[in-house]
Amino acid sequence: MSFGYLNNLNTTPYMYSNPNFRAQSVSVQNLEDSIEKLANRVEEEKKKKHNKTAMAVGGSVLGLSLFVAILNPRSSSKLMEKLKKLRLNSWKKAERAGGGSASGKFHKTVSKTAKWLTDFVSWTNNVNSVKDTYYKKLCTEEKSFHGIHNIETRKSFQKFDKVFRKLMKGQHETLTKWGDMLAKRTVRNGYKTAGRKMDKLEALIRQYIEKLPADKKQIVEEKLREIHAKRNYFTEGNLNQRFINQENLLENINADVRKKWSDYAHGFLDKNVKSTEHFNQNLSFWAEDIVKPERDKLEAEGLKVVDSIVGNKNGTKGQYQEILEFISNSLSAEENKALEKAFRKTEKSLHNAGHQEYGKYFNKKRDLMLGSAPTDIVTAVVGLSMGGIALATADNKDDRISRLITGIIPTVAGIGTNIALTSMLFSGVKGMLLGVGTGGILSLVGSGIDKYRLSSKQSENNNDNTAAKKGVNLIA
Repeated sequence: MSFGYLNNLNTTPYMYSNPNFRAQSVSVQNLEDSIEKLANRVEEEKKKKHNKTAMAVGGSVLGLSLFVAILNPRSSSKLMEKLKKLRLNSWKKAERAGGGSASGKFHKTVSKTAKWLTDFVSWTNNVNSVKDTYYKKLCTEEKSFHGIHNIETRKSFQKFDKVFRKLMKGQHETLTKWGDMLAKRTVRNGYKTAGRKMDKLEALIRQYIEKLPADKKQIVEEKLREIHAKRNYFTEGNLNQRFINQENLLENINADVRKKWSDYAHGFLDKNVKSTEHFNQNLSFWAEDIVKPERDKLEAEGLKVVDSIVGNKNGTKGQYQEILEFISNSLSAEENKALEKAFRKTEKSLHNAGHQEYGKYFNKKRDLMLGSAPTDIVTAVVGLSMGGIALATADNKDDRISRLITGIIPTVAGIGTNIALTSMLFSGVKGMLLGVGTGGILSLVGSGIDKYRLSSKQSENNNDNTAAKKGVNLIA
């Protein structure tokens, strides 16, 4: 608003008839437009740089999370067997199809890929086992340092070792107990679920046999009593005793793996053996090989009980199947269908529970005895530390928020998911894939939120600039 209006004097005709004033007005307008364009350009460049930085941080942190995930899981023997089976079957198909045909070439490629994956998985398992057992030794076992000849230096190392173990031993043992507790809880819950399925099936059987003659009903009841006696195998007390037995079987696993590593390392010094040949001949999973005979005995014992109750795919009939076949002619089609459905649920649940105990839990216990739980946490901390560095080096508040929601939060969630799932007896590969998937999805969501946040803020700034410009023109 002009001075003239403030004094009830209309000076507008004079202002717009004055060429000097018009020239000054045009110059001011051009200057305002130039400043606005420059500000928009600076803001656009800043936004581009900001997005690139956020993408780089998110990508690098998630990439590190993937690396952590690859180094953490101990892949199951079940996966190894599948890969070996795929390799052999593909090679046979290639031979049948002819090596020169398109089909033969394809199956040869599949076979070679399966071999490479088998070797890679074995290598990562061995790396993890060696890493775990030596870190456990560092944290929990007293070292003599006899290799250090200087007495004072040796005493200094021994003193440091004592202090270090005092700090780390308790934490190492606590994390191991925590991992073991989660794994045992998963096994117990599996048997509880199977028990509920068995109860429902038996209740349905008892309901339907009421219409049977007394002699047939007595035969079914006798079989149910036999099943009930076998179910004692799954009780808490017997399960806990088997947990103790597994721990005793794995008592020397650390010493065995360290010896295997020592022999392997010295093999590279043998001048009569090529290094590549020595490397390729030692790609089996050592810790798995060492305990496999004992693990197979435990598995055979568990399968014997489970198969006697629900049968298996190899033709063995379980007692539940015998009961269902025995009473099927006395029941309606609908009743038989209901019993068959209940039995299939029981069969699947009991086989899963058994495999969790003598398969997945045994492997998890082996890894925990080697010292996997603390090193999983330590390896994860490396990823989180990278996220912390990315956050600390941010240029401003906006940059920090972007890095947090596009990189750091997804990383924490991804690593946490991976560790939690493997503790709950998910396979290492499943835990890795779900962990990386969780981090990736959250990163995409975070990127979307960040773009919306920045565009909203830009709109607010543009509105403020427009309002300020109008105010300047009004005053002019």
